[in-house]
Amino acid sequence: LGRTDPRLFVGAAKKRHDEKAPKPVPDYIVQYSLGAVQLFVVFNILVFTGIITLYGTYLPPSAVYPTYAATIVGVVINLGLFESVKCVVICCLSMVHDESEKRDLELRARRARMEMKAQRFHQRGRRFVVNEKNPGH
Repeated sequence: LGRTDPRLFVGAAKKRHDEKAPKPVPDYIVQYSLGAVQLFVVFNILVFTGIITLYGTYLPPSAVYPTYAATIVGVVINLGLFESVKCVVICCLSMVHDESEKRDLELRARRARMEMKAQRFHQRGRRFVVNEKNPGH
């Protein structure tokens, strides 16, 4: 109830934050995952190179230009549309993250002000209780 030093409040807040933090993933799982992704990529490159080599060399002349056109359309769609959507999604996530950080900082600042107000009331001999259950109201 009566914390007299704001530094204790900051220390307690850091402790609560550390308790909420998730445990890090072990290194062997990270290394295994990276190796699995690399193997998957190399496997796909080899398979698709084989398919292109086997079937691409025997295309009839009437199928060559449609294949080029399909490749160009695929590149435009992949690089133009999908990458743009990816950038927009990343931007939206970044904005949401920044907004939640801003709200969290405002909430922490309000709690610190309330603690300092409680400390002043305590020093003056009056009683002031900070409502921890509902700090936003």
